[in-house]
Amino acid sequence: MGNRFVFPDGTITVLVVLVSAAIMMVGLYFTFRRLKELNQGFGANSLKALGLILFLPTLLIVSVTVAEFKAETLAALLGTVAGYVLSQSKTDS
Repeated sequence: MGNRFVFPDGTITVLVVLVSAAIMMVGLYFTFRRLKELNQGFGANSLKALGLILFLPTLLIVSVTVAEFKAETLAALLGTVAGYVLSQSKTDS
């Protein structure tokens, strides 16, 4: 009970923002490196990967930093992401 560490106000928010930004940067680096290794341009799958790499951490940042962000909004956006990931373009068929 005695010495329990408590984060100062806002520390968790700053930590989530920094980690999410780092995840975006690392994800972009590996995606572009892989595209360069394969000598490949942007196609449907690479754009889908880039969209996920940028959108999911951004969604996490917004959900942590915006006080009025509701759970229903988060659920709707995550459902949109799931539909986007599981969808197929006409050229994939």
